[in-house]
Amino acid sequence: MTDDQKKPRRVVAARRTLTLSTIAATSLAGTLTEAAPSVAKPGDAPEWVQLASAEGEGEGEGEGEAASGEGEGEGEGEGEAASGEGEGEGEGEGEGEGEGEGEGEGEGEGEGASLHPDAGLIRDLGFMQGHLRAGLALYEAGDLDAAKTHMGHPIEEKYDAVAGAMEELGLGRLEDQLKSLAQAAEDEVSMDEITPLHGAVVATLEKARSDVPMVRRLEGLIALTRVAGDEYTVATEGGEVSNLHEYQDSWGFLQVVDDQLVEMAKDADETTGAAIGKMRRALEATEAVFGDIQGEGAFEMDPGVIYGAAARMELSMAGL
Repeated sequence: MTDDQKKPRRVVAARRTLTLSTIAATSLAGTLTEAAPSVAKPGDAPEWVQLASAEGEGEGEGEGEAASGEGEGEGEGEGEAASGEGEGEGEGEGEGEGEGEGEGEGEGEGEGASLHPDAGLIRDLGFMQGHLRAGLALYEAGDLDAAKTHMGHPIEEKYDAVAGAMEELGLGRLEDQLKSLAQAAEDEVSMDEITPLHGAVVATLEKARSDVPMVRRLEGLIALTRVAGDEYTVATEGGEVSNLHEYQDSWGFLQVVDDQLVEMAKDADETTGAAIGKMRRALEATEAVFGDIQGEGAFEMDPGVIYGAAARMELSMAGL
């Protein structure tokens, strides 16, 4: 990370971060009956509701790690993420609690061990694409140093987590494609050369997603939204954009989530299409917590907006 990236950024309005338990309590009171009338017992409630309840009882003590609810041993970080990085709480806020949370760049993986492998793959592919999305925007804007960092992270930080799955799908070429794109950025080639390399990576990612059931794809996108919340939490520690790289990651992840929802809606049946529409409307609220790609401009600073969007997105899936 460059010195410029470490410089605090000014924001116009800072707000207190909402915990997931606060969001859950608010959402549950006003929307759970309407969105999921079949929920009658705590054991049948969505995972985020159960997790919020657990966190409300022992928040701040390092308990409630992972969506499985294992909370023994303060700060021990039970429930490693499916990708093998960013272990810790089910919501993996990327800082402070749990062994390994916030390692590298605070990139908690959200959801923990409870996430279905197919959904975990979708999350991880989106994680890589989100980095590239931010890198491409920065490259085009002329911030080559920052762009190089983002372009290099998918192969440096994430590919090992998806390598086995990609080989099984016959898509092991992704590794070389990511390396070629990262090297091109290092060589500071023109946008005309970067764009097709990026396009080749995206085409392979889309091929990998194509056979994953739609419900698992949606679950993976919700998990990625929570990772975006984790990154944003780290990025805005202290009430300012104190970690620009994580801010850009969060932005890139949410761009990928929305792009994927748009694409999925094209092939969705009526029920799933309606759920996707609700998810996109929930995601729109996150626009208020971002300025431009460099963290400049007038915007409110509240990671809870992103976590709240993820919770509402999950409610939108009731019945699928």
